[in-house]
Amino acid sequence: LAPAISMVTALFVYAVIPFGPEVMLFGQRVPLRLADVNVGILLVLATSSVGVYGIILGGWSSNNKYSLLGSLRSSAQLISYELALGLAVISVVLTAGSLSLVSIVEAQRRVWFVALQPLGFLIFLIAAVAETNRAPFDLPEAEQELIAGYQTEYGGFKFAMFYIGEYVAIVTMSALLTTLFWGGWWGPVLPGPVWFVLKTLAFVFVFIWLRATLPRVRHDQLMALGWKVLIPLGLLNLVVTAVIVVLRGT
Repeated sequence: LAPAISMVTALFVYAVIPFGPEVMLFGQRVPLRLADVNVGILLVLATSSVGVYGIILGGWSSNNKYSLLGSLRSSAQLISYELALGLAVISVVLTAGSLSLVSIVEAQRRVWFVALQPLGFLIFLIAAVAETNRAPFDLPEAEQELIAGYQTEYGGFKFAMFYIGEYVAIVTMSALLTTLFWGGWWGPVLPGPVWFVLKTLAFVFVFIWLRATLPRVRHDQLMALGWKVLIPLGLLNLVVTAVIVVLRGT
């Protein structure tokens, strides 16, 4: 059950991510997304939080101390950085005035939110790397300390499901970065879906590049970064954004 939870929650987010504007097909307007949900961003945050249960169950049911320790590390990491990620998302929601991912992309027609929310973008990027357990935040899988972490006792297709979920999460976070901060499908000359794919692939490259260049940090440094740096900065960014939105409205 644990590998299935990890994989399905990573895949489920794609249901509400808009890949492009509506297109005309056989005289009908067809949206380039699976579900048109008015509170899409809440669904994204809720689904990503459920993924923690798969990791905890995977470590607990393995009857292995390394697996359990790896799952505890991972769950602590995910919960810590979920808060910072949520604060960055709330700032975007305030700026766009909507919880719908389509409305958030439409609000970036003239100015991408990376220009209006540079601090929020940086917080979201760092939290996204930590959420996906990628280097330099891949502590749950620290081979020198925990062998393979919560995946130690898994093999075959169950092991593959964990890995599929992990790499799908990288693409998911890249798609969310594109949607929330980099204008989604907006771009000159090329069709909207092409721009969306290109931007998403650029962020996937950033994830791979970080893994290849940065060393792993200690667990206490990871927790300190989340609670002492990112969350206070996220709160500051949220307050400043709220004040600007109120002043602009009056």
